[in-house]
Amino acid sequence: MNIDKWLGEENQLGKDIWGNKYRFDGENFPEWLDRVSGGDEELRDMIYNKEFIFAGRILSNRGLQKVGRKVTYSNCYVISPPEDNIESIFDTAKKLARTYSFGGGCGVDISKLRPKGAHVNNSARFTSGSISFMELYNLTTDIIGQNGRRGALMLSLDINHPDAEDFITIKSDLEKIKKANISLRVDDKFMKAVTTEEEYENKFIIESTGEILRKKVVPHHLFKEVAKQNWNFAEPGILFWDRIKNWNLLSEDEEFEYAGTNPCAEEPLPAGGSCLLGSIILPTFIDGEGKFDFDRLKDVVRKSVRALNNVLDEGLPLHPLEEQRRSVEDWRQIGLGVLGVGDMLIKLKLKYGSPESLEFCDKVIFTIADTAIAASALLAKDKGAFPQYKGEKICASPYYMENTSDETKKLVEAHGLRNSQLLTIAPTGSIGTMLQISTGIEPNFAFSYTRKTESLHGKDVSYKVFTPIAREYMEVNKIKEEENLPEYFITAQNLNPLDRIKMQGVWQKRIDASISSTINLVNKSSTEEVENLYLEGWKHGLKGMTIYRAGCAREGILTTDSLETTKDYPRGELKPIAPDTIYYPKAITIGCGKLKVMIGYSPKEQTIQDIYVIRSGQGGCEKNIQAVAIYMSGMLRLGGNLFMMERAISGLSGCTSFALAKGRGQQITKGNTCPSAILFLLREFEREMGLNDYEKAQEKKAELDLLFSARERSLDEHKALCPECGEELEISGGCYSCRSCGFSKCE
Repeated sequence: MNIDKWLGEENQLGKDIWGNKYRFDGENFPEWLDRVSGGDEELRDMIYNKEFIFAGRILSNRGLQKVGRKVTYSNCYVISPPEDNIESIFDTAKKLARTYSFGGGCGVDISKLRPKGAHVNNSARFTSGSISFMELYNLTTDIIGQNGRRGALMLSLDINHPDAEDFITIKSDLEKIKKANISLRVDDKFMKAVTTEEEYENKFIIESTGEILRKKVVPHHLFKEVAKQNWNFAEPGILFWDRIKNWNLLSEDEEFEYAGTNPCAEEPLPAGGSCLLGSIILPTFIDGEGKFDFDRLKDVVRKSVRALNNVLDEGLPLHPLEEQRRSVEDWRQIGLGVLGVGDMLIKLKLKYGSPESLEFCDKVIFTIADTAIAASALLAKDKGAFPQYKGEKICASPYYMENTSDETKKLVEAHGLRNSQLLTIAPTGSIGTMLQISTGIEPNFAFSYTRKTESLHGKDVSYKVFTPIAREYMEVNKIKEEENLPEYFITAQNLNPLDRIKMQGVWQKRIDASISSTINLVNKSSTEEVENLYLEGWKHGLKGMTIYRAGCAREGILTTDSLETTKDYPRGELKPIAPDTIYYPKAITIGCGKLKVMIGYSPKEQTIQDIYVIRSGQGGCEKNIQAVAIYMSGMLRLGGNLFMMERAISGLSGCTSFALAKGRGQQITKGNTCPSAILFLLREFEREMGLNDYEKAQEKKAELDLLFSARERSLDEHKALCPECGEELEISGGCYSCRSCGFSKCE
C-alpha cells in the first residue's frame, strides 16, 4: 500500500498536494493513514477506499499535539460579535489573532457596532462607524501567519444597519479589505420589499445612550447596488438570514442564536462556535453496472458521524479560546458533507440540473440526512445527548420533521441527539483536486486543463490533461475532442445558472447547516441577471450565495499578486512606483558628512523602484545630492540599471572632500563622489537581494515577460489565472483552485 496506488501513478499533482499540505514530517502513506484515522480501523478503510475523507485541517493536524504542536482540527470558527465599545472591538482582534495562530479561519459579524456619525463620549465626539473597524480585522488577518499562508476571514453586516450601503461598496476599492470575504445578512422583509419602489427605514438603537439613528433607503435601489458590486467585484455575497435561522435542528430553541458564518459561509455557528468537516465521496458508491449502492452509503454515513464525533472529543482541548471550547462542548456541531456530485451524475448518465438529476440527488441527500440523525441518536444512547439538548424543541423543528423517517424519529425521541448540527457542504477544493474528482455539489469546472512540467532540457513544457472521468470515457469510446462528449458531461461553463440554483436548493432542503458554492457566470452576463439569480436563490430556499462573473475586476487581485513583473515601458515613459514597494534605510559616510539613503524595493517585481536621500548631521551638498537620487530613480523607472548609471558617471572626477577625508584616515563609503558612493550602496543592496547576476536576471525577466504576455491574453479571454503558475483557476464551491500546480485559496 503506497501513495502511488491510492492516488494513481500519473497523478503527480495529487501526490504533491498530499505531500505538501497533508503529510507531516516525511511520514509515508501507511503512517499517514494511521495518524489521520487515530486507530479506528473502519475509518482507515473508508479513507483508503475513498468512501470518506476529513477536511484539510484534520488531515494535516490530527495527532500533532503528541509532538508538541498547538494546532486545531477545526477549519472554521465564528468569533463572538464585537459589542459596541472600543474594548470589545479590540478584544475581537485579539481573539482573531489567537485563532489564526492555531490554524483556524474566522467569521465576525459587525452589526452591533454603531454607524458612522453616531455620538461617542471621547475626543472624537463622533464615531467613524462600523465599516472603519473592518480594516483592523483585515490587518489582523494579514499579519498572523499559518505555516506559509494567512488566516481566512468572513465579515458580515445586517442589511438593516445604516452603514449597509458603505459595506456593500467597500470592495470597489481593490486595495481595501483584501484579506476578508464579505457578506450581507438579508432578511425576508427586505427581500419582499425589493419588488416594490417603496422606502424602507434602516435604524440603529445605541443601547448605552438610547440614541436612535435612522436612514431611509429604497430596497429596490439597494439591491441593484448589491448586484452591481457583485457583477463587478464578486462581492458582497448574500446570507439569507431568515432561512439560516429557521431551517435547522435548533430553529425552535429560543436560547440558541447564530452569530455569523465561517469564511466560506457553509457553517452558520453560534458565538465561539466551531465545526469539524468531512465529506462522503459519492462517485465511489456507483458499482460497475452503473447502480448506486444506498446500503453501503448508509453504512459509511454511520461510521463517518462516529469518526467526526471522535475527532471532536479528541480536539476539544486544542481550541484556541475558552469561549470556543465551551461552545463546542455545549453544542457539538459536526459538518458531514459530500464530494463529487458532478462526477456521480456523469457516471449515472444524468444531466446536471435536469429533473431526473434533481430527483436522484434528493434521494441521496435525504438518505444521508436521515441516517446521520439516526447515527447521532445512537451515539447519544451510548454517550449522552449534547448538553444543551431540548427534545421537544428539536422535534418541533420543521427541518427535523421533513428530513427524518419514522424509525429515526423514534430513535431521537428515545435517546436524544449527540450533535446539534450534522450536515454541511464545504468547498473541498484542494481535496477534490488531489483525488481528481469534482468538488462539493459543483459540476466539473472543466474537463481539461494545462499542466507544466520541466523537461530534460530544463524548460517548461505545457500539455493538456483531461480529468479522469472524461479521459476514461474518451479512451473507451475513441473520442478525440472533448466537444464530442455526451450532453450529460456538464461543466460550470455550459450550465444554465438557474439549473445550478435548483440543484443547490435540493441539497439545502436536506442540509441543516449550509453550502459553500459559487454560481459561475460568463463575462457578458448583465447586472439584471445577477439580480434575478439572487431573487431565485431566495425563492429556492438557499441560505447563501456567491456569484462570480468571469472577467470581473476582482480577477485582477487573483492574477496580479504573484505574477506582476517588470514591463518594458516606451522610451521617455516613467514607470509608476510599484504599490508594494518597501523602503530600506541604509547609512553611508561621504567626504563631508553622513547620509541616510532610503532604497525602495518591490518584492513582486524584484527591482529597486525609488531612491531618496536624507542628510544626517552637517555637511554635504544637500540639494545636489537629493537631485542625484531623483535622477537615479528616474533612470531605473525608465528601464535602466546600475550598469548604465556606472557608465554615465564614469568620467566624473573625484570630489575634494572625499580625498581629504581619506587623507585624514576617515572610514568612508567606497567611491570618490556622492553619486559613486550611492551607486556602490545600491550594488551592495542588489547583491543582498540576489540581483547582482545581470545575465541570469535578464533570462528571468524574459521568462516572466512571456508569462506576463500569456496572462494578458488570458485576461482578454476572461479567465482567472493562478498567482503561482499562471494557468487558469477553477472557481467553484467558494474556492479558487489550480489543477496545474495545486494552489488553492481555501479548503
